Amino acid sequence: MTVAVALTLPVIEPARGRLVVSGRPRRSSRVVIRLKDVERFGGLLRFATPGAMAYAAVFPLVQVGLIAESSAFWPGGYADGAWALLATAAYLPLHLRHVEHAARGSRARGGAWTLAALTVVIVAALPLGDLWLPTFHVVAVSALLVLRPRWSLAVVAAVVAAQVPLSLLLDSWVAAAPSYYAVTVAWRAAAVFVPIWLVGAVRRLEATRRALADEAVVHERLRLDGELRETLGAALRSITAQGERATVLVDDDTTPWAGPGTGPLEAELEALVGGARRTLAQARQLVNGYQRVSLSAELDTAATLLTAAGIATQVVLPRDGVPDTADEALRSQLRADISRLLRADTTGTCVLAVTHQAGQVQVAVRAGSAT
Repeated sequence: MTVAVALTLPVIEPARGRLVVSGRPRRSSRVVIRLKDVERFGGLLRFATPGAMAYAAVFPLVQVGLIAESSAFWPGGYADGAWALLATAAYLPLHLRHVEHAARGSRARGGAWTLAALTVVIVAALPLGDLWLPTFHVVAVSALLVLRPRWSLAVVAAVVAAQVPLSLLLDSWVAAAPSYYAVTVAWRAAAVFVPIWLVGAVRRLEATRRALADEAVVHERLRLDGELRETLGAALRSITAQGERATVLVDDDTTPWAGPGTGPLEAELEALVGGARRTLAQARQLVNGYQRVSLSAELDTAATLLTAAGIATQVVLPRDGVPDTADEALRSQLRADISRLLRADTTGTCVLAVTHQAGQVQVAVRAGSAT
Protein backbone atom coordinates (compact mmCIF):
# COMPACT_ATOMS: atom_id res chain seq x y z
CA MET A 1 0.00 0.00 0.00
CA THR A 2 2.88 2.38 0.79
CA VAL A 3 4.33 1.80 -2.66
CA ALA A 4 0.98 2.47 -4.36
CA VAL A 5 0.49 5.70 -2.44
CA ALA A 6 3.99 6.88 -3.28
CA LEU A 7 3.45 6.26 -6.97
CA THR A 8 0.25 8.30 -7.03
CA LEU A 9 1.71 11.32 -5.23
CA PRO A 10 2.67 14.25 -7.45
CA VAL A 11 6.08 15.85 -7.17
CA ILE A 12 4.58 19.25 -6.28
CA GLU A 13 1.27 19.72 -4.53
CA PRO A 14 -0.29 23.11 -5.43
CA ALA A 15 -2.50 25.01 -3.04
CA ARG A 16 -5.21 27.47 -3.90
CA GLY A 17 -4.70 31.04 -2.71
CA ARG A 18 -6.64 34.29 -3.08
CA LEU A 19 -5.18 37.50 -4.45
CA VAL A 20 -7.35 40.61 -4.05
CA VAL A 21 -6.60 43.52 -6.41
CA SER A 22 -8.64 46.76 -6.30
CA GLY A 23 -11.25 45.11 -4.13
CA ARG A 24 -11.96 42.30 -6.64
CA PRO A 25 -10.82 38.77 -5.67
CA ARG A 26 -9.32 36.48 -8.22
CA ARG A 27 -8.04 32.96 -7.94
CA SER A 28 -4.36 32.14 -8.21
CA SER A 29 -2.40 28.92 -7.83
CA ARG A 30 0.62 28.99 -5.57
CA VAL A 31 3.11 26.24 -4.77
CA VAL A 32 3.33 25.57 -1.04
CA ILE A 33 7.04 24.87 -0.59
CA ARG A 34 9.75 26.68 1.29
CA LEU A 35 12.09 27.78 -1.47
CA LYS A 36 14.79 28.66 1.04
CA ASP A 37 14.79 25.02 2.14
CA VAL A 38 15.21 23.92 -1.48
CA GLU A 39 18.22 26.23 -1.80
CA ARG A 40 19.63 25.04 1.51
CA PHE A 41 19.48 21.35 0.64
CA GLY A 42 20.31 21.83 -3.02
CA GLY A 43 24.01 21.56 -2.24
CA LEU A 44 23.44 18.22 -0.50
CA LEU A 45 21.93 16.63 -3.60
CA ARG A 46 25.35 15.61 -4.85
CA PHE A 47 25.49 13.13 -1.94
CA ALA A 48 21.96 11.84 -2.52
CA THR A 49 22.72 9.41 -5.34
CA PRO A 50 25.68 7.65 -3.65
CA GLY A 51 23.67 7.52 -0.43
CA ALA A 52 20.68 5.95 -2.18
CA MET A 53 22.90 3.33 -3.83
CA ALA A 54 24.59 2.46 -0.52
CA TYR A 55 21.20 2.22 1.18
CA ALA A 56 19.85 -0.07 -1.55
CA ALA A 57 22.82 -2.43 -1.07
CA VAL A 58 22.26 -2.90 2.68
CA PHE A 59 19.51 -5.55 2.59
CA PRO A 60 21.19 -7.76 -0.08
CA LEU A 61 24.49 -7.77 1.81
CA VAL A 62 22.78 -8.45 5.14
CA GLN A 63 20.97 -11.37 3.57
CA VAL A 64 24.26 -12.84 2.36
CA GLY A 65 25.57 -12.61 5.91
CA LEU A 66 22.49 -14.35 7.30
CA ILE A 67 22.82 -17.19 4.80
CA ALA A 68 26.54 -17.57 5.53
CA GLU A 69 25.91 -17.59 9.29
CA SER A 70 23.12 -20.16 9.09
CA SER A 71 25.05 -22.44 6.69
CA ALA A 72 27.95 -22.62 9.18
CA PHE A 73 25.90 -25.00 11.33
CA TRP A 74 25.38 -27.44 8.46
CA PRO A 75 27.76 -29.77 6.66
CA GLY A 76 29.76 -27.95 4.03
CA GLY A 77 30.47 -24.91 6.16
CA TYR A 78 30.07 -21.57 4.37
CA ALA A 79 29.36 -23.05 0.93
CA ASP A 80 25.86 -21.58 0.76
CA GLY A 81 27.24 -18.23 1.84
CA ALA A 82 29.78 -18.30 -0.99
CA TRP A 83 27.07 -19.10 -3.54
CA ALA A 84 24.86 -16.35 -2.12
CA LEU A 85 27.74 -13.87 -2.39
CA LEU A 86 28.37 -14.94 -6.00
CA ALA A 87 24.69 -14.52 -6.93
CA THR A 88 24.57 -11.13 -5.19
CA ALA A 89 27.67 -9.98 -7.05
CA ALA A 90 25.89 -10.93 -10.29
CA TYR A 91 22.57 -9.11 -9.75
CA LEU A 92 23.47 -6.24 -7.41
CA PRO A 93 25.26 -4.05 -10.04
CA LEU A 94 22.14 -4.25 -12.24
CA HIS A 95 19.95 -3.25 -9.32
CA LEU A 96 22.24 -0.37 -8.32
CA ARG A 97 22.15 0.89 -11.90
CA HIS A 98 18.36 1.18 -11.62
CA VAL A 99 18.72 2.96 -8.27
CA GLU A 100 21.30 5.41 -9.62
CA HIS A 101 19.10 6.53 -12.50
CA ALA A 102 16.01 6.75 -10.29
CA ALA A 103 17.86 8.89 -7.74
CA ARG A 104 18.83 11.24 -10.56
CA GLY A 105 15.18 11.57 -11.58
CA SER A 106 15.24 9.37 -14.70
CA ARG A 107 14.74 5.78 -15.84
CA ALA A 108 17.59 3.55 -16.89
CA ARG A 109 17.78 2.78 -20.60
CA GLY A 110 17.10 -0.86 -21.29
CA GLY A 111 15.81 -1.22 -17.75
CA ALA A 112 13.34 -3.95 -18.67
CA TRP A 113 16.17 -6.17 -19.93
CA THR A 114 18.37 -5.64 -16.88
CA LEU A 115 15.31 -6.27 -14.69
CA ALA A 116 14.77 -9.58 -16.48
CA ALA A 117 18.46 -10.47 -16.07
CA LEU A 118 18.55 -9.85 -12.30
CA THR A 119 15.27 -11.75 -11.92
CA VAL A 120 16.80 -14.76 -13.66
CA VAL A 121 19.82 -14.64 -11.34
CA ILE A 122 17.68 -14.41 -8.21
CA VAL A 123 15.37 -17.22 -9.31
CA ALA A 124 18.35 -19.40 -10.24
CA ALA A 125 19.71 -19.04 -6.69
CA LEU A 126 16.55 -20.48 -5.06
CA PRO A 127 18.33 -23.76 -4.18
CA LEU A 128 20.09 -21.75 -1.44
CA GLY A 129 16.93 -22.20 0.60
CA ASP A 130 14.14 -20.16 2.11
CA LEU A 131 16.54 -17.56 3.55
CA TRP A 132 17.09 -16.41 -0.03
CA LEU A 133 13.41 -15.48 -0.44
CA PRO A 134 13.67 -11.96 1.09
CA THR A 135 16.07 -11.09 -1.74
CA PHE A 136 13.06 -10.97 -4.06
CA HIS A 137 12.42 -7.45 -2.75
CA VAL A 138 15.15 -6.40 -5.21
CA VAL A 139 12.93 -7.54 -8.10
CA ALA A 140 10.01 -5.53 -6.71
CA VAL A 141 12.07 -2.36 -6.19
CA SER A 142 13.71 -2.54 -9.63
CA ALA A 143 10.31 -3.10 -11.25
CA LEU A 144 8.98 0.03 -9.54
CA LEU A 145 11.99 2.01 -10.72
CA VAL A 146 12.15 0.98 -14.38
CA LEU A 147 8.58 0.06 -15.38
CA ARG A 148 5.44 2.12 -15.82
CA PRO A 149 3.12 2.14 -12.78
CA ARG A 150 0.47 -0.15 -14.24
CA TRP A 151 3.10 -2.78 -15.04
CA SER A 152 5.31 -2.29 -11.99
CA LEU A 153 2.45 -2.68 -9.51
CA ALA A 154 1.43 -5.92 -11.23
CA VAL A 155 5.01 -7.21 -10.96
CA VAL A 156 5.19 -6.26 -7.27
CA ALA A 157 1.91 -8.04 -6.55
CA ALA A 158 3.14 -11.14 -8.39
CA VAL A 159 6.48 -11.15 -6.53
CA VAL A 160 4.78 -10.83 -3.13
CA ALA A 161 2.21 -13.50 -3.96
CA ALA A 162 4.94 -15.85 -5.23
CA GLN A 163 6.44 -16.03 -1.74
CA VAL A 164 3.60 -18.27 -0.61
CA PRO A 165 4.20 -21.21 -3.01
CA LEU A 166 7.98 -20.71 -2.93
CA SER A 167 8.16 -20.95 0.86
CA LEU A 168 6.05 -24.12 0.74
CA LEU A 169 8.17 -25.56 -2.08
CA LEU A 170 11.40 -24.93 -0.16
CA ASP A 171 9.89 -26.51 2.98
CA SER A 172 10.78 -23.56 5.18
CA TRP A 173 11.28 -24.21 8.88
CA VAL A 174 10.00 -20.70 9.75
CA ALA A 175 6.61 -20.66 11.47
CA ALA A 176 3.88 -19.27 9.20
CA ALA A 177 6.48 -19.02 6.43
CA PRO A 178 4.08 -18.05 3.59
CA SER A 179 2.79 -14.94 5.34
CA TYR A 180 6.17 -14.15 6.93
CA TYR A 181 8.08 -14.04 3.66
CA ALA A 182 5.26 -12.26 1.80
CA VAL A 183 5.20 -9.49 4.39
CA THR A 184 9.01 -9.33 4.53
CA VAL A 185 9.33 -8.83 0.78
CA ALA A 186 6.54 -6.22 0.79
CA TRP A 187 7.92 -4.06 3.61
CA ARG A 188 11.50 -4.31 2.37
CA ALA A 189 10.40 -3.19 -1.09
CA ALA A 190 8.50 -0.24 0.40
CA ALA A 191 11.33 0.68 2.76
CA VAL A 192 13.85 0.79 -0.09
CA PHE A 193 11.69 2.26 -2.85
CA VAL A 194 10.11 5.22 -1.02
CA PRO A 195 13.39 7.00 -0.05
CA ILE A 196 14.80 6.47 -3.54
CA TRP A 197 11.60 7.83 -5.07
CA LEU A 198 11.75 10.88 -2.79
CA VAL A 199 15.36 11.58 -3.80
CA GLY A 200 14.33 11.41 -7.46
CA ALA A 201 11.38 13.71 -6.77
CA VAL A 202 13.68 16.28 -5.17
CA ARG A 203 15.97 16.03 -8.21
CA ARG A 204 13.05 16.65 -10.57
CA LEU A 205 11.88 19.55 -8.41
CA GLU A 206 15.35 21.12 -8.50
CA ALA A 207 15.51 20.69 -12.28
CA THR A 208 12.07 22.27 -12.64
CA ARG A 209 13.09 25.21 -10.44
CA ARG A 210 16.18 25.85 -12.54
CA ALA A 211 14.17 25.58 -15.76
CA LEU A 212 11.62 28.10 -14.47
CA ALA A 213 14.42 30.47 -13.46
CA ASP A 214 16.02 30.21 -16.92
CA GLU A 215 12.64 30.72 -18.58
CA ALA A 216 12.01 33.83 -16.47
CA VAL A 217 15.37 35.26 -17.55
CA VAL A 218 14.56 34.60 -21.21
CA HIS A 219 11.12 36.21 -20.91
CA GLU A 220 12.60 39.27 -19.22
CA ARG A 221 15.22 39.64 -21.94
CA LEU A 222 12.57 39.35 -24.63
CA ARG A 223 10.46 41.97 -22.86
CA LEU A 224 13.38 44.38 -22.64
CA ASP A 225 14.30 43.73 -26.26
CA GLY A 226 10.75 44.44 -27.42
CA GLU A 227 10.55 47.62 -25.35
CA LEU A 228 13.85 48.88 -26.72
CA ARG A 229 12.80 48.11 -30.29
CA GLU A 230 9.53 50.02 -29.89
CA THR A 231 11.13 53.09 -28.30
CA LEU A 232 14.81 53.58 -28.97
CA GLY A 233 14.75 51.49 -32.13
CA ALA A 234 12.17 53.73 -33.81
CA ALA A 235 14.00 56.86 -32.68
CA LEU A 236 17.36 55.62 -33.99
CA ARG A 237 15.80 54.71 -37.34
CA SER A 238 14.40 58.24 -37.57
CA ILE A 239 17.83 59.72 -36.79
CA THR A 240 19.41 57.51 -39.44
CA ALA A 241 16.89 58.64 -42.06
CA GLN A 242 17.45 62.31 -41.20
CA GLY A 243 21.22 61.84 -41.39
CA GLU A 244 20.90 60.26 -44.82
CA ARG A 245 18.75 63.14 -46.06
CA ALA A 246 21.28 65.65 -44.68
CA THR A 247 24.08 63.80 -46.47
CA VAL A 248 22.19 64.00 -49.74
CA LEU A 249 21.71 67.74 -49.29
CA VAL A 250 25.41 68.24 -48.51
CA ASP A 251 26.40 66.36 -51.67
CA ASP A 252 23.88 68.27 -53.79
CA ASP A 253 25.72 71.38 -55.04
CA THR A 254 22.56 72.71 -56.70
CA THR A 255 20.75 73.21 -53.41
CA PRO A 256 19.86 76.92 -53.28
CA TRP A 257 21.18 78.97 -50.34
CA ALA A 258 18.31 80.61 -48.55
CA GLY A 259 20.29 82.33 -45.79
CA PRO A 260 21.49 81.22 -42.37
CA GLY A 261 19.06 78.91 -40.57
CA THR A 262 16.53 78.89 -43.41
CA GLY A 263 17.89 76.35 -45.85
CA PRO A 264 16.78 72.71 -46.13
CA LEU A 265 20.19 71.48 -44.93
CA GLU A 266 19.99 73.55 -41.77
CA ALA A 267 16.46 72.28 -41.17
CA GLU A 268 17.51 68.65 -41.53
CA LEU A 269 20.49 69.15 -39.22
CA GLU A 270 18.31 70.84 -36.60
CA ALA A 271 15.82 67.98 -36.81
CA LEU A 272 18.71 65.51 -36.53
CA VAL A 273 20.12 67.19 -33.43
CA GLY A 274 16.68 67.48 -31.83
CA GLY A 275 15.91 63.83 -32.50
CA ALA A 276 19.25 62.78 -31.03
CA ARG A 277 18.61 64.81 -27.88
CA ARG A 278 15.12 63.36 -27.45
CA THR A 279 16.48 59.85 -27.98
CA LEU A 280 19.19 60.44 -25.38
CA ALA A 281 16.61 61.71 -22.88
CA GLN A 282 14.38 58.74 -23.61
CA ALA A 283 17.30 56.33 -23.14
CA ARG A 284 18.14 57.91 -19.79
CA GLN A 285 14.51 57.64 -18.74
CA LEU A 286 14.43 53.96 -19.64
CA VAL A 287 17.64 53.25 -17.76
CA ASN A 288 16.36 55.05 -14.68
CA GLY A 289 13.11 53.10 -14.92
CA TYR A 290 15.02 49.81 -15.04
CA GLN A 291 17.05 50.81 -12.00
CA ARG A 292 13.99 51.70 -9.92
CA VAL A 293 11.91 48.85 -8.55
CA SER A 294 8.18 49.37 -8.92
CA LEU A 295 5.87 49.07 -5.94
CA SER A 296 3.76 46.52 -7.83
CA ALA A 297 6.84 44.30 -8.26
CA GLU A 298 7.67 44.61 -4.56
CA LEU A 299 4.12 43.64 -3.58
CA ASP A 300 4.06 40.72 -6.00
CA THR A 301 7.38 39.45 -4.66
CA ALA A 302 6.17 39.77 -1.07
CA ALA A 303 2.92 37.93 -1.82
CA THR A 304 4.82 35.18 -3.63
CA LEU A 305 7.23 34.65 -0.74
CA LEU A 306 4.47 34.60 1.87
CA THR A 307 2.29 32.22 -0.12
CA ALA A 308 5.26 29.97 -0.84
CA ALA A 309 5.82 29.78 2.92
CA GLY A 310 2.25 28.53 3.39
CA ILE A 311 0.76 31.86 4.51
CA ALA A 312 -2.59 32.74 2.89
CA THR A 313 -1.94 36.22 1.50
CA GLN A 314 -4.20 38.98 0.18
CA VAL A 315 -3.02 42.13 -1.59
CA VAL A 316 -5.53 45.02 -1.49
CA LEU A 317 -4.81 47.96 -3.80
CA PRO A 318 -6.58 51.34 -3.84
CA ARG A 319 -9.05 52.10 -6.59
CA ASP A 320 -6.92 54.86 -8.04
CA GLY A 321 -3.90 52.59 -8.36
CA VAL A 322 -0.41 52.96 -6.97
CA PRO A 323 2.67 54.82 -8.23
CA ASP A 324 5.04 53.01 -10.53
CA THR A 325 7.90 53.45 -8.08
CA ALA A 326 8.32 53.47 -4.33
CA ASP A 327 10.91 55.21 -2.20
CA GLU A 328 13.66 53.25 -0.51
CA ALA A 329 12.23 53.71 3.00
CA LEU A 330 8.88 52.17 2.06
CA ARG A 331 10.52 49.22 0.29
CA SER A 332 12.91 48.62 3.19
CA GLN A 333 10.07 48.64 5.71
CA LEU A 334 8.01 46.25 3.57
CA ARG A 335 10.94 43.84 3.24
CA ALA A 336 11.57 43.97 6.99
CA ASP A 337 7.91 43.15 7.72
CA ILE A 338 7.95 40.25 5.26
CA SER A 339 11.16 38.87 6.80
CA ARG A 340 9.60 39.05 10.25
CA LEU A 341 6.51 37.15 9.10
CA LEU A 342 8.59 34.48 7.38
CA ARG A 343 10.56 33.87 10.57
CA ALA A 344 7.39 33.57 12.67
CA ASP A 345 6.07 30.01 12.62
CA THR A 346 2.66 31.01 13.97
CA THR A 347 1.64 33.24 11.04
CA GLY A 348 -1.21 31.77 9.03
CA THR A 349 -2.74 34.71 7.13
CA CYS A 350 -1.53 38.08 5.93
CA VAL A 351 -3.14 41.13 4.29
CA LEU A 352 -1.03 43.71 2.45
CA ALA A 353 -3.22 46.83 2.30
CA VAL A 354 -1.96 49.74 0.17
CA THR A 355 -3.26 53.27 0.72
CA HIS A 356 -2.49 56.33 -1.42
CA GLN A 357 -3.56 59.65 0.07
CA ALA A 358 -2.20 63.14 -0.50
CA GLY A 359 0.72 61.76 -2.47
CA GLN A 360 1.80 59.50 0.39
CA VAL A 361 1.88 55.72 -0.13
CA GLN A 362 1.50 53.45 2.86
CA VAL A 363 1.56 49.64 3.03
CA ALA A 364 -0.11 48.13 6.08
CA VAL A 365 0.91 44.55 6.87
CA ARG A 366 -1.74 42.77 8.96
CA ALA A 367 -0.93 39.20 10.00
CA GLY A 368 -3.13 36.59 11.61
CA SER A 369 -2.30 33.43 13.52
CA ALA A 370 -2.67 30.01 11.94
CA THR A 371 -5.89 28.27 12.89
